[in-house]
Amino acid sequence: MEKFNILIMVTLILASGLMASLAQKNISPPRHVPGYPLHLLHCARRVEDECGKEIFLGMFEKLPVSKNCCLQLIKKMGKTCHDDLDKAIVHLRKYSSRASTAIPKGNRIWHKCALVARHT
Repeated sequence: MEKFNILIMVTLILASGLMASLAQKNISPPRHVPGYPLHLLHCARRVEDECGKEIFLGMFEKLPVSKNCCLQLIKKMGKTCHDDLDKAIVHLRKYSSRASTAIPKGNRIWHKCALVARHT
């Protein structure tokens, strides 16, 4: 199964890690989103695997997001999903120490992609 959806697998791991993290901290998932892990999974499925990787790596590395992936982020994923996935990622122990830089990078990616989409 070479075309296994890596982004979906990562999202499931992120969602389960987030839920464990929230449980340890006695914090509930967002009340306005019933079935939060499922919500994250649906969000992740809205972009192609390669685009999910580009966006993720853009938050933690100095890697650009391609025009194609920007368009998928803006037109298919949307701001709410993007923000929710960003927050879920930085709640994981592995990435929590980088939250102060990853969240702003995620926001910069969104704004740059919004400009790309506007000019298309």
